[in-house]
Amino acid sequence: KVMQNPELCKELLQRILPGLEIDRIEYPELQKGINPDADAKSVRLDVYVKDGKGTVYDIEMQATETGELPKRTRYYQSMLDLQMIDKGMFYKQLKPSYIIFICPFDLYGAGRHIYTFENFCKEDKDIPLGDETAKIFLNAAGHLDDV
Repeated sequence: KVMQNPELCKELLQRILPGLEIDRIEYPELQKGINPDADAKSVRLDVYVKDGKGTVYDIEMQATETGELPKRTRYYQSMLDLQMIDKGMFYKQLKPSYIIFICPFDLYGAGRHIYTFENFCKEDKDIPLGDETAKIFLNAAGHLDDV
């Protein structure tokens, strides 16, 4: 319920993403369900948030390591995208989105507090894909001086 408070939610997002200027939180929604169709796997997002610019944030609390988080973020990203555009709309109308997992464990074992993943050219890391998506894993057990 803490995340239903727009100011607290905004503060958390600003701490996780200090480079972003979030003017306001329009839309904190807890346990948002997305059911694409009867035969597809549905998802229930812990905290679904939109800011004043339409950027979407999914904040998830993950207590246990299931071995599926990277693929889960992939699926969640596709579900967020389904919610953003309808038939006849252009792909450029997709807004930036962030999927954030807060974990008490180190998913990658490197000791970092934060792991941020974006899409870049494999041959030249200076060339971003430009899809405006990011997946972020916060590790409460991190020990490096990276925050």
